[in-house]
Amino acid sequence: MKDSAPLILLIEDEEDIRDAVATLLEMEGYRVAQCVHGQAAWTWLQSHPRPGLVLLDLMMPVMDGQAFLARLSQERMLDGVPIIVLSGSPFHPPGAATYLRKPVSVASLMEVVRRFLPSSEEGPEGPHTS
Repeated sequence: MKDSAPLILLIEDEEDIRDAVATLLEMEGYRVAQCVHGQAAWTWLQSHPRPGLVLLDLMMPVMDGQAFLARLSQERMLDGVPIIVLSGSPFHPPGAATYLRKPVSVASLMEVVRRFLPSSEEGPEGPHTS
C-alpha cells in the first residue's frame, strides 16, 4: 500500500463488518484507519493525518455516530472531509455527506466512496484503463 494512497477513517464497532470493509477498501487502493467508536476516532484524529473520507456507523458504544458528528460540527476539525454514514439505523443525521443503509452492497459502497474520494489509481476521471 502506497503512503500516497487516500486515507479513509472507518468508525465501526462490529469487528466483522469493520474488517470486511477495511479489506475491501485496501484492495481498491485506499489506506484505512480503523476505530471501534467515536471516542477512539476522536483520539486518533488528534495525532494522525487528516483523512480524505470518514465512514461512520451510528449505533456504537462509548461515543455513537450522532455524538461524533455533533462534536465535529462544534470543533470543525474535519471541515470539508466527506462523512459517509454506514448504518442499520434509518436516521439520516445532519453533517453527513450521504447515508448508506446496512446491509450495503459492495458496489453501492464503492460507488459512493469513489464519488467522494478517488483512489490513487483512479484520479478524478475514474479508473485508469490500458
